[in-house]
Amino acid sequence: MKLLLSMMVFLVVLDNGRAEEGKSDKQKKVSPEVISMDQLDWLTGNWEGPIGGGILEESWLPPKADTVAAVVRLTKDGVTEFVELIKIEKIGKTLELRLNLFDASLKPMAEKPQVLKLSEISEKSVTFLGASEGSHRKLSYERVSKDSFAIRIITNDGEKIAIDLKRP
Repeated sequence: MKLLLSMMVFLVVLDNGRAEEGKSDKQKKVSPEVISMDQLDWLTGNWEGPIGGGILEESWLPPKADTVAAVVRLTKDGVTEFVELIKIEKIGKTLELRLNLFDASLKPMAEKPQVLKLSEISEKSVTFLGASEGSHRKLSYERVSKDSFAIRIITNDGEKIAIDLKRP
């Protein structure tokens, strides 16, 4: 009986190994590892573009002390709609993004910051998935070209938002 059980376990392990061999790199579920915050140096700079009849501005600071930070402002019809603070922090070998929005008087628009965890990272893009209650489901940044920056969001309620920014 023990021999039969051992053989069955061996065959299951062998079969799982063969199934993994057949998968492409994109199909394999591997947590991305971050070597250095300098991998996000491409975020650095000022970006702006239209959204919902207003202008969104983002200013990203260069990586320092295992963080990258940004301040975001949305203005519309001469009024500041909101200010947002973003912090991406290296935790172990991965990244965590925290963001919080503030109204024009700097009152937080939510009790707690949204927390998102690293899902994918490449040379000029990074994607995070929501980890806290009420956070966006997905948030990604991509440096499309030297002067072009794309943000893609899937909100907590499933709304898809595409924001394309340029250098001012």
